[in-house]
Amino acid sequence: MSTRRPMFDGPLNELDYARAIDPLSRYGPALASFAKGIAWTCGIIAVTTVGSAVVYGRYKSRRPVKIHPEDRVKVGILGTGWGITVQLPQFRKADLEVTAIFSRGQQRARQVAEQNGIKLWFSSAEDLCACEDVDVVSIVTPPYLHCEHFLAALEAGKHVICDKPMAMNGQEAEQMVEAAKQHPDQVAIIDHELRFTPMAQLAREHLQAGQIGQVRWVDVTITLPAPSGGRKWDWWADETQGGGVVGAVGSHVIDLLRFVLQAEVSGVSAHLKTMASSLPDRADSEIKEATSEDYASVQLTLIPQAAASSGIWGSDHPASPPYQQPTDDRMPEIQAHVTLGLLGKAPSCAQMVIGADAGGAVLNLSTGSLEITNHQKQVVASQRGSGSAFQHGTQLLGAAIQQALGPNADRSALQCAASTADGLAVMYVIDAMRASSRQQGSTVQPKHIELEW
Repeated sequence: MSTRRPMFDGPLNELDYARAIDPLSRYGPALASFAKGIAWTCGIIAVTTVGSAVVYGRYKSRRPVKIHPEDRVKVGILGTGWGITVQLPQFRKADLEVTAIFSRGQQRARQVAEQNGIKLWFSSAEDLCACEDVDVVSIVTPPYLHCEHFLAALEAGKHVICDKPMAMNGQEAEQMVEAAKQHPDQVAIIDHELRFTPMAQLAREHLQAGQIGQVRWVDVTITLPAPSGGRKWDWWADETQGGGVVGAVGSHVIDLLRFVLQAEVSGVSAHLKTMASSLPDRADSEIKEATSEDYASVQLTLIPQAAASSGIWGSDHPASPPYQQPTDDRMPEIQAHVTLGLLGKAPSCAQMVIGADAGGAVLNLSTGSLEITNHQKQVVASQRGSGSAFQHGTQLLGAAIQQALGPNADRSALQCAASTADGLAVMYVIDAMRASSRQQGSTVQPKHIELEW
């Protein structure tokens, strides 16, 4: 298959493209390359087979176009961790221009800017938000600063991408939702980049079509190995700064469950633990107390969004997607078990397994691969991994930002992005998880918000 990578209108177009073209690669690169040319030069309906399923790919009549430098959306990044290691290279691949960086330490900000070819650096978040050479502010600071920085960026007239978890708690997230409502012309989204991956898009589409029947259960396991030098104390280990695996990783799991299953969490039972209670400080190796959880075992009950919107938080009425309103007050339940952990030097694992009446699905959250099988164990849909789902998702998010805010101004490119209301819904579930853990795992119902699905 040709190694040239075309520019796409957005993640949905890339998904259609990959589903239609990838199966042809088995017959050799020449045929695959020919098919690419046909797909991009003609407006066609392509019909291919993926396993035993027929997939219809929809294409637009356009060739890949390189973004002119003057048309690139300009991004300022608050934070020098994830923002530099992942967002900076992936945003550049998406033809965004990263023009400014913020770090609370002046020397650190300047050093990172010089090392990465960023022309502006700031030690004040407010100054970066006020910079005329910034269109979008990406907030990747510790969670205790998210609300403050989010409000400052909106007040400065900027579009905002806020890292997860959205805030420290639901109360802060509510403030952020209200602020976004006061600035309707500005994009304000939460950085749940897995939504943009072909893995998530394809899984959502097939589950909604009911190809493997009613989803009954989900099992998610994510374990993160410690660095080679061992875990250190930093904000991740500090509850007051928003550290812990629930916010860092659990927020992604909650959002992906809601997005792929199109369901809401109606009940939570959680046990959150701090296994490594003492860690050497990253700065001076002084031993400090870790107060955030490094292990979580969570049981979730989910119901279809139709039930959540109608106020029914009910039991086990059988149905198949697309969901039909039942004749009584019950709705189908989905049981999900989630295990999150920092397990020393154990191998990393990030997998979501979905069980349904007539098949199942396996999503690899590390690589972005997907396999959906029917009850006869036949593969009905699959997606090859991209190497890193989070990095690929970040690039696709960046491409959607460019499409939405660049010269084309096509806001529909962000239709699958997590809104501030989505972020609030996730925060309500996290609040319920913490409340449940304080009550030794008793079931807690998250606060509910009316969302437009």
